[in-house]
Amino acid sequence: MLVPEAELPVQAAAPAPALALDLTVEEIQQIRARVGAVTTALEAIRQALDLAVGLIGEEICAAEILDDYMLDALVHAGQAPLLDATLDAAARIFATVSSGAPLLPGSILNAGNLISATYDIVDQPPDPPTPDGLLNDAITDLQAAFAVEGLLTDVGNHFLQCAEYLHVHPVDGDPTWLAWTGHAQRANHSAAEALARLNVVAWEAMDAMELIRSHCLVQSPERNEHMGELERCLLTAIKYVDKALVAVDLVDDEVESMNQTLHQAIDDANIPMANGWA
Repeated sequence: MLVPEAELPVQAAAPAPALALDLTVEEIQQIRARVGAVTTALEAIRQALDLAVGLIGEEICAAEILDDYMLDALVHAGQAPLLDATLDAAARIFATVSSGAPLLPGSILNAGNLISATYDIVDQPPDPPTPDGLLNDAITDLQAAFAVEGLLTDVGNHFLQCAEYLHVHPVDGDPTWLAWTGHAQRANHSAAEALARLNVVAWEAMDAMELIRSHCLVQSPERNEHMGELERCLLTAIKYVDKALVAVDLVDDEVESMNQTLHQAIDDANIPMANGWA
């Protein structure tokens, strides 16, 4: 049975070589902008997590000081009668240590705000829970540039369509083609590494937020262990942010090399520079 011509699927025509070249230049710039935004976000995340670790350290230090006071009071209690004021102070220390309440509420609150700004799951019924924060922005930018059918795929397709216009031959022996595809493959590989590392940061940030929210439910002596676990989550997150930054730097280098390769091909083909090309 013949399908009526009006019902046949319509395939988008490939753009003319000059238009494909314009799109290639534009998409490279879009990728560079995305990668730059990721770097800026990760540097801000690194700073926020550093501050959060410092605030948690203050809470841990305060707990250790109170523990020392409590131990000192107990030691003296076995040696000599204590003044009423000392007994009263010891009772207050015991009540504070055993209550589970933050010793430095401002530190815990500010640490929670810093972690939440980095990454959190926002639950606002009836909408489903959604990720939020700087880390989610960074992951979204990387995925837009390097996921399947992302900007890197588009720029590769458009470069192929304008290759003949640039006197570039998509074969293994063409040095420009080899350079271009090599840089693209390495950029994609490093982007995948960065995303994997950012996923670790996301999990650690979520665990840290759960520990922050449950802090008041944990009483001494388990509280010290609880705070130590929170600190370890943050330190692990920082380690993987640093690893992701290294991978993103490699992505940036490879994308810049793609840009240089493209412009060298444009120069070699004696194609006039269009307005907006950089």
